[in-house]
Amino acid sequence: MKTINKYCLTALFPLLLFTTLFTNAEQVQPKKQAIEQVEQGKLLWADLYTSDVESSLNFYTDTFGWTVRKFGKDNENYHLLFDGDRAIAGVLSRSAQRNKTEAALWVGSIATDDVQAKVNNAANNKGTIILKVHDFALYGKRAVIADPQGAIISLLDLSNSDIKQKNISDKWDWAQLFSTDTKKSASFYHQAFGYSTEKTKANSSSYYLSQQGEIRASIVKLPASFEQRDRWINFVKVDDLSKVLSKAIKNKALIVYQPKDQKLVIVADPSGALIGLTEQESEK
Repeated sequence: MKTINKYCLTALFPLLLFTTLFTNAEQVQPKKQAIEQVEQGKLLWADLYTSDVESSLNFYTDTFGWTVRKFGKDNENYHLLFDGDRAIAGVLSRSAQRNKTEAALWVGSIATDDVQAKVNNAANNKGTIILKVHDFALYGKRAVIADPQGAIISLLDLSNSDIKQKNISDKWDWAQLFSTDTKKSASFYHQAFGYSTEKTKANSSSYYLSQQGEIRASIVKLPASFEQRDRWINFVKVDDLSKVLSKAIKNKALIVYQPKDQKLVIVADPSGALIGLTEQESEK
């Protein structure tokens, strides 16, 4: 097992980031079981819903060095962003009228072994089904839900497409929920998705979400100075945070939060979508 990457934030956005990668030492397990143990409950994929697809594609390709590839026969409805030779995200159009505060929104997908069961659990716990379970031609079955406090999250089935999912980039590093009521949020994600919840030591109102014995995400209190609506923020790893951040600012992104002496930052892209950046740990 490789070293756990740990970042501690204090003050405005407290969190503890854990990224655990497994080596091939556990190949004694059946293939499917091993994959599920590594990925279960983890942020695996993300889609950008934007009212200006062309501008969003230009921002992310120029800022991150990602490339765009066609999906299917045409490239009008769904665009794929690639980090090198591995797909990292999808981009699709949305109406700006759907949200008064932004024209774009990142929706992260967490890995699960039974999408339909999780969707049923979410509905039974006052979640709202935005997109019912459907075939996601790239990587299996998928669904999108909103939790009872309005935060949007996607579920991606890892049990039926483990081979294809090897082609997904591993750069998605962490997911954090900013919530107006962290206790209610923790209860929902425990009941609906089977996460174990544990209060953080740094802040008694913050929680870790764990599956398969690994911390996958966190829930923290949304500061009163921000618009009071729950939202997930997804963190992606970059090789050189300073360089990427400089490009993002040049391309009209805004810094939402940047702690001192920490290799991470949260930015809003030019269309208002929030994304977190962390610096990739050296393999040395």
